[in-house]
Amino acid sequence: MLLSLCALAAAVALYGYLLLNFWSSPVLGMHQRIPYPAYLLLAAALMVAIAGFAIGLGIWSPHAKLAIAGLGFMASLVIGVGAGRFVSYTMRATLNPRFILKLKPGDRFPDFAIADQNGAIHRAADLRSNSGVLIVVYRGDFCPFARLELQELTDRAADFRRAGLAIIAISTDPAEKSKRLAAFLHTDIPLLADSHEALLEPLGLVQHHRNGDPDNAIPAFFLTDRDGIVRWIFTSRYYREQPAPDTLLQAAATVRR
Repeated sequence: MLLSLCALAAAVALYGYLLLNFWSSPVLGMHQRIPYPAYLLLAAALMVAIAGFAIGLGIWSPHAKLAIAGLGFMASLVIGVGAGRFVSYTMRATLNPRFILKLKPGDRFPDFAIADQNGAIHRAADLRSNSGVLIVVYRGDFCPFARLELQELTDRAADFRRAGLAIIAISTDPAEKSKRLAAFLHTDIPLLADSHEALLEPLGLVQHHRNGDPDNAIPAFFLTDRDGIVRWIFTSRYYREQPAPDTLLQAAATVRR
């Protein structure tokens, strides 16, 4: 009985850990197109729950067997159904709409003049004095994947400075939302508020909603050189798939060779 209960408790703990931490823990596959670590954890939770159910069937007391085995069956069912829904969410519900990026490596990044969360105006020409610039287009303050990406970039800011890379981030959020997000993340990264979509719409990076929800940006990452020429681009079918800081630093090093 104790062994069965311990197995069921472990299964529920694994499942709960995944649901609580997937959106904030890179080790669970946040940066992968297919988050295999999360799926393996789900499979482990389901197997442990089934093991707890099987052990419960071996209890000699009929009443205890009914109670513990019934609990094991329900835990296995909940975790199994939840795992299926989670896989469906990660592989179907996080798809970007079809889009055509109207920029390619070798093009000059378009000029812009957009205010950040503090009201400071940033222009493309101002960034050309740096060794290079990482331009992050993020969905908005509502997106947990965008928040994690910006938090990771903030935490690794010193590494990007040593690499000679400035960082700016752009979304369709109004300035007041960008300011709240910057305060929440404790970040100094300029969060440019392209709420009029003057830059992102011509780039093809705006998702329009038919149900009346506000537009949001489609995630994209650009590395530009000191002349403002785009040297590297990352986009994905999935808005949850965003490159890790190490991937961005490696790309910057490769571009400079």
